[in-house]
Amino acid sequence: MAKKAVSKKDKLDALRKKLEKTDMGGSRGFWSPQQGGNDIRILPETGDMPFFFQEVGRHYLPGEKMVYCPSFTSEGDLDCPVCDLVSELYSLGDPTSKKLAGDIRVRKMYWMNVMVREGKNSNGPFIYTPGVTVFSSIVSLVNDPDYGDIFDLEEGTDITVERSGTGLNTEYQVVPRRKTSPLAATEAEIKQIVDKAKDLSWVEVSEDPEEDSELSEGHAVYILPFDRIVSEYDLDMDADELLDEMAGDDEDDHPVKQDVKKRRRRRSRR
Repeated sequence: MAKKAVSKKDKLDALRKKLEKTDMGGSRGFWSPQQGGNDIRILPETGDMPFFFQEVGRHYLPGEKMVYCPSFTSEGDLDCPVCDLVSELYSLGDPTSKKLAGDIRVRKMYWMNVMVREGKNSNGPFIYTPGVTVFSSIVSLVNDPDYGDIFDLEEGTDITVERSGTGLNTEYQVVPRRKTSPLAATEAEIKQIVDKAKDLSWVEVSEDPEEDSELSEGHAVYILPFDRIVSEYDLDMDADELLDEMAGDDEDDHPVKQDVKKRRRRRSRR
């Protein structure tokens, strides 16, 4: 069944409503701004993406393991065992549990496709994951009647991301071009760029790892089912067991074990 045609105005209105509710709290294929000015063009949605960006949630677990958060990335459609564990850890109340909860809680990111402008040439598309400052500036442009649809293939707007400083002192500014322009010189070149852009909409793979490549084909964001996250990341334990495992075979005066003991003594007095 063919998709119903949607006007540019309706798409822009829907995007603005989405951005109102969006909380703005380099691997291969990814791009990060270099020092100085970086001229880029943000691409419109592609594939099953409803908007030009995809909100992505990640959990970073002990042992340098990372897993996409099913709940945040799916906007609440799916449950997440790591989020359940974070809630349990916070509820325990002791310093060690709260610190671990903070360490593994969901980290928000915003993924989008961009072309990087270099003189008369361009490179990409790449996946760009801007921080809150840059993303907020993009939101302001979308909501500015003088700009609005900066992603339009024929009459969109390039932006310059200015990066200065390093580390915690890094600062960013976003400056839009005064004039609109097409994404590329010809329709054929525009089509080639759009066809190469990644579908950043999320997809849930199955319980069978052998099906992953087929189900996730063409997608850059794929989510493991609840039970697979539990089994593949060894999360089949409660908060106390996780804390004990972190302490390992250290002496009983290990800070983690001390917190667990104190908590258990408080429970036994109730």
